[in-house]
Formats: sequence, C-alpha cells, structure tokens
Amino acid sequence: MSVQRSSQVLASEQFARQDQLPAAVAACYEAIAIADRDPLAHVLLGHLMLAGDFYDEAIAASTQAIELDPDCAPAYLTLGLAYDRRGGMWDQSVLVWHELAEVAPDLVTAHVQLGEAFAAAAFEEESVDSWKRALELDPKEARAHYNLAIAALKREGMSTALPTFRVAGALDPSQDELFFALLGLPNDDSAIDLSFGKPERQARLISAGTLARSEDFFGATDVLRLMLDENPADADALAIAAYVYLKQEAAHEAMACALRALSFSPDLPTALYTLGVVYSRFPGLATHAARVFVALAKAAPYHSMTHVLLAESLLGLQRFGQAKRAYGAAVRLDPACVRARFGLAAVHLTEGSYAEAQWEMRRAAYYDTKRHGLFWRLYDEYVAGGAV
Repeated sequence: MSVQRSSQVLASEQFARQDQLPAAVAACYEAIAIADRDPLAHVLLGHLMLAGDFYDEAIAASTQAIELDPDCAPAYLTLGLAYDRRGGMWDQSVLVWHELAEVAPDLVTAHVQLGEAFAAAAFEEESVDSWKRALELDPKEARAHYNLAIAALKREGMSTALPTFRVAGALDPSQDELFFALLGLPNDDSAIDLSFGKPERQARLISAGTLARSEDFFGATDVLRLMLDENPADADALAIAAYVYLKQEAAHEAMACALRALSFSPDLPTALYTLGVVYSRFPGLATHAARVFVALAKAAPYHSMTHVLLAESLLGLQRFGQAKRAYGAAVRLDPACVRARFGLAAVHLTEGSYAEAQWEMRRAAYYDTKRHGLFWRLYDEYVAGGAV
C-alpha cells in the first residue's frame, strides 16, 4: 500500500526531479508548515539541502525524518552522504551507514559507503569486510573493487593492488561505451538510422556496431562476414570484428583482427582500443599496451577514457608521474570519471600524499552515488511500501 502524499510534497517532488531546486525547497517548507510530522517533507528537504551543499541543514532535516520514522532508508542515505561530504564526522558516518545497511541489507551502496567510512576512521579491517560484503551482494560492483585495490596498495604495494584495479576497470561500463563512441554510434539506439540516406557499407557498419552493443555477437558476425567477403581490407569492419572477439574472450583472434585493421589504417581508434585492451590483459605485454594507448590518446584526445586507459597502463609499469598526468587529463575532460579519481588516489598514495588521495576517493564516491540516482530509487520504494 502506497503512502498518501500531500499536494505540497507532490509539488516538491515534481520540482526536485526537474532540478528546480528553489521551487522544490519552497514547496517543502510549505508542506512542513502544514504538517511538521510528515517524514516525506523532511526527507525531500534533506535531499534538496544536500544537492545545494548545505550539509548542516541536510543533516538536520534527515535526522528529523529518521526520528519520525526509523525505517526511512532515503533519509539515512542523505544523512550519511551529508556527514561524508562535510568531513570530520566519520564516527557519525559509520553509525548512519551501518543503520542503512540494517534497514536495507541488500543495498550494495550502503556496504560500500560503510567501508569507506570505516577506512576514513582508520578501521581498516572493518572496511575490507564491508567491501567484501558488497561484493557478495554484487560481484560486479566496481567501486568495491577499487576500494579493495586501494586497501591492498596501502598494505602491500602496487604489485598486489594492480590485479584488483584491472578487475575493477573491466567491470566499468564506460570502457565499452568508449569503443562505440570511437565508432561514432549515438548513445541511443533508437536514434540510429540504419539505411535511409546512407551508403550500404556505412549502414552495415552501423548495423554491426548496434548488434555488438546489444551483445548480439552472432548477428554482428553475420554482417561483418558479408562485408569482409566483399572487401577483406575493410579496416573498420575488422576493428568491429576484433571487439566482438574480445567480448567473447577470444584474445588471440581479437589481436589478429586489430593488427590487420591497423595494417590498413594505422591510426584507426577502434582498432587501437581493442589491441590495447588485449595487450593490457597479459602482464608481459604491459609495455606494448602503453605504447598502443599513447597512440589511442593522440588519435582520440577528447575522450576522457582514452587517457584513463593510458594512465592505467603506465601505472602497471610504475611510471607514476606519467600516470598522474594522464589521469589529470581525464579528470579535466570529465570531472565525474570515478575510475580516474581512484587512479589519482592510487598515485597520490605512492607519493605519500594521503590527504590528496582521500580527497580524490571522496570525489569518486560523490560522483558514483550521484550517477546511480539512488535517492529517488529508495524514495520511490519507501513511498510504495507505505512505511510511514
């Protein structure tokens, strides 16, 4: 049974979802003036205050919502984030994330954030346990892997941390998104015109790329086979074929297709991407991977992920100064790049700059949580569940 919301709360929700923050805040205050014991109004106010970086106000509103309903998961989320972003309140932060993990035990982010709060409060073993719990719930949670890599780096050095960094990177969906951006595909498949006004070869390339993105590798292979039967030297088709092989864990076939594509088009970004990723999966080919990613970063300098891939290859070679510059280029292009933020944190730790490393990890947490739209998911579930 869903919760009955007042017209003022409904108006605040609508304004908030449209990022009209002043109007949303005004509607919240109006709702509180009419019914000051309505936890939804306080939850929304806390979220809006956090969005405006008013941390003390966010803490006060979220605390009030929790006092009215101790099972209010979105209020715990806002309260924990406000403590984290305000800084210096790690004891309170640990308690809040622990409470959220109790209220929503299957919420992966609660365990990730709890681990980060433990780490900030210097409870290293407890932080590792929390991240491992997050991975039990979702083995593909990249942020938990990144945190475990940072923990390994602190304890045992870069050689121990690198494999976990590679695992986390492989789970990052933005890496695959880079390939399709280099291919020139729009983000939305519904916006793709496969035939009208396009030459047959271009339409086929778009079709093969679209099928590969939807993981219909057999369909993509059929289209590519037709293209390569007609022209075995079609570098673009060979590059897509290399990616299809890569996604099917056929590294040698992917390498062969990428190298053949580059023999016809030496600066083709899609082929450089696949070849570099293949090389990076073999420790003995780390130097070759770095050289390929240097070429990729030059061929596609305005994509932040090309610089991230270069930085990670340099990190593996322990060229920390060069890696730091490459990560910095990625962050300048995309300040919300979580992967680059964790990479910069790792470099700072190798330099002994612990405060800077902690700051980068906090920014990574900020952007990662914001990207998932977690507040609205918890809020909608709370309203639908009738918990008030």
